[in-house]
Amino acid sequence: DVDECAIGTHNCSATESCYNIQGSFRCLFFECPSNYRKVSDMRCERISCFNYLECQNTPVRITYYQLNFQTNIVVPAHIFRIGPSPAYAGDNIILTITKGNEESYFSTRRLNSYTGIVYLQRQVKEPKDFLLDVEMKLWRQGTYTTFLAKIYIFITAHAY
Repeated sequence: DVDECAIGTHNCSATESCYNIQGSFRCLFFECPSNYRKVSDMRCERISCFNYLECQNTPVRITYYQLNFQTNIVVPAHIFRIGPSPAYAGDNIILTITKGNEESYFSTRRLNSYTGIVYLQRQVKEPKDFLLDVEMKLWRQGTYTTFLAKIYIFITAHAY
């Protein structure tokens, strides 16, 4: 594997970031939706919300992640762990894959009241890219707060 991103042989534009994968690369574009501001390369935070429902149902934070796996990964495979930091006694989370799982390759499970995982439940036989939206609703002290993880998952052919 050559790291095209490191040696500069990629063709990503100035507004995209280059992400190296086995045998290739991807050009990724990270943009915050309106009413969000970029607080780091991979994170957006909500600027404001106007009523109780909107505050509960729109993510307070959107974070982007990139993961790489090969087609020969053994399933079920825990690929992502999510939970509030710090966690407090009485916290409770609900995890939902809201987008990108139309073919049901992925699922979620709670490990305890404040930690959940996303796992690959079905073998991906060919190289494939996914963009999953995983929503975590945190119930803390009588109120819900929503967080969104946007997870790029690149399944590449395994090297022989």
